[in-house]
Amino acid sequence: MKQYIKAEFELFKKQFGCLIGGACLLALFAILLLFSGIGGAFYCAAITVVGCIGYLFFVVAIFMSPASHWENRRKILITAEQLVLTLGESKRTYFKIRLMACGVFYLGILGVIAIMQIPATLIAGNNYSLWGFCLEVIIFTAVVFLGFVVLFLLPSQAYAYSIIGWSGMVGGFVGGYFGVFSEGTKAEAVDRFFVKMLVCVAIGALAVVCRWILILREERGGLFIKKQGSKAK
Repeated sequence: MKQYIKAEFELFKKQFGCLIGGACLLALFAILLLFSGIGGAFYCAAITVVGCIGYLFFVVAIFMSPASHWENRRKILITAEQLVLTLGESKRTYFKIRLMACGVFYLGILGVIAIMQIPATLIAGNNYSLWGFCLEVIIFTAVVFLGFVVLFLLPSQAYAYSIIGWSGMVGGFVGGYFGVFSEGTKAEAVDRFFVKMLVCVAIGALAVVCRWILILREERGGLFIKKQGSKAK
């Protein structure tokens, strides 16, 4: 397992464009978080979208490989799954590494949100409220878990288009509530969005469980076929 993780990390590091883009957006997100204590619910929601896009850049880097080829004057991108499975990695290992990577990215950005609350408190003074922090965490969590449907259930060959579609869907999902965020306080926004976050978490968790079950059935089915073939010989 450690060898696979090291090999995958080397592939991950070769995605220079995605990593630079994600790092820049993460730095911008951290700067914007400085004023989350001063801004209202709309501001907290808007800057969280920046963090979500930064997360997306890192996700693309782990799910897409740096390999590609030309076909009929069209550049075909090769996903990480297509590449590593041909090199001998099992689907179970691929799934575990991707799930672990998504968890690391998620917790890392949550850490940035939490750490930046310290200077945000100093800047806002008495006007600071933890409701802003709660709202940012809730929106980011909802977006991350909603994305698991695309990342773990759809075939990897469709990533080039499905990730773009997912980004648009999430943008519409969050943007549709910007009007709600601008109308009330941060506490009211948290109250209105919390249940929706729980639904997104449930959907994402279900997608992960379904993918795991499908992998187990496929691997056990292949093992059963091999055993049957060996008996026939």
